[in-house]
Amino acid sequence: MDGPIYPFATAGLIVAYFLAQVVLRKFDPFAPVWLFLVGYIQIYVIQAIRYHDWGVSVRGETLVAEADWRALWALAWFLAVYHVCPGRPAVGILPSPPRAWSRGVITLLAPPLVIWGLFCAGLVLRNPNDPATLTSEASLITNFPFVMMVAGIMLIVAGQQANTRRTPFLLAGLGISFAYAAIWMFNGKRSHSLIAVLATLCAWYLTRRKRPSWAVLCSTAFVGALVVSIALGWRNDRSHPRSFDGFISFVTEFDVARILTNLNLADADESITTYETEEYGGFLLMMDTVPEKSGYDYGESYLRVVSTFIPRVIWPSKPYYGRAAWISAWQAGSELEREDDFTGPAIGLLGATQLNGGAIGTIVVLACVAFGLRLAYEYMKRYADVPWVQFWWAIFYYNAWFMVVCDDPLVWFYYNWGFTTFPLVVLMWWVNRFASSSASVVGHAAPGAPLPALRGAAALARGHGAQGA
Repeated sequence: MDGPIYPFATAGLIVAYFLAQVVLRKFDPFAPVWLFLVGYIQIYVIQAIRYHDWGVSVRGETLVAEADWRALWALAWFLAVYHVCPGRPAVGILPSPPRAWSRGVITLLAPPLVIWGLFCAGLVLRNPNDPATLTSEASLITNFPFVMMVAGIMLIVAGQQANTRRTPFLLAGLGISFAYAAIWMFNGKRSHSLIAVLATLCAWYLTRRKRPSWAVLCSTAFVGALVVSIALGWRNDRSHPRSFDGFISFVTEFDVARILTNLNLADADESITTYETEEYGGFLLMMDTVPEKSGYDYGESYLRVVSTFIPRVIWPSKPYYGRAAWISAWQAGSELEREDDFTGPAIGLLGATQLNGGAIGTIVVLACVAFGLRLAYEYMKRYADVPWVQFWWAIFYYNAWFMVVCDDPLVWFYYNWGFTTFPLVVLMWWVNRFASSSASVVGHAAPGAPLPALRGAAALARGHGAQGA
């Protein structure tokens, strides 16, 4: 094989799927499959093509071809399960969401969440490169900055209900969301900044019961890439003072062409000799070492979804499930020497499933991911007029991207979402379940109310998105 044929086939499959959804008027930009595919394109198309020659030189042509073929059939399998699985019937057995949305509770809850988030951001800002200088308590507190963004989405949802709009709530929510994105660009954290863009866009349109136009979607893609590039560039910048004035100067001088670097379309440093620290490179390493040189973890890492939330005060000897197998694989196949305390780059979805159990592990895990995402999406569609669902979906759906680009498809939950967002989502469920029908409670639309503007491409074709742009 002379070139990376399979990555081009993977790209062709994604393009064909996209066109089919548009032609059939089923395209919905807030369906989780699209952010899943964005991550897939970055790793298994763009990186696979750009790093092909390096991969062949390090891992051999046969293994690279096997890995690229794995990426192609794994995507086809994911899409098949996503569309064939009984997501809609399964939603029927799930409890219906609370239809109330208490503005009184949000008024009390949002300010302390914003203050907490700002405090976390301030601690990170004062200790950007040396977290060891923080006390154990301060280090724990810094893990909760996202509660500020949760408060912003709460307020947007409260302010945008069609039957009782409240402009102050909406403006406060948008201001908090924009401030969150700016703060975390200044702190050099790309994921936080990108999440702010995606969550705000979703909350804005879901609450208006519309979908964005193609122009808005393209603009959002550019803005998302821009905030990521600015955050990364500022993190690595050494030519400006680490101050507000220095940041403004950096932004005004920022070269937009650097976006290509963060999309893996250009090298940040021409002297780079290895790409194993990129997700595709980690995938090749796992394909090369597991199980011939290092064993499977058999999904042990997923136990962290539970173990992470058990304090070491209660379980002092708590292991870091799955880490031993991950490190062993790196030590067995890395181009560099890796110590036992090695903590390094993500291996991507398919690297994780290879470590879980090879091809069989890939089939099982991707089927679970596809079914889980489809079930969540069908639940959102069924109750899309309910404020609690609008709130939940706006701060959940972007995790489909994290499922592809991190260490494993559940890392989003135990790394951030499970302790910063999930408790608040559950709290708002129960608070609104028992909320009274007072003037501060909104969202009493009839269950299952038709939402013609939620029909993806059909809404775009009719121009609904332009009204809410």
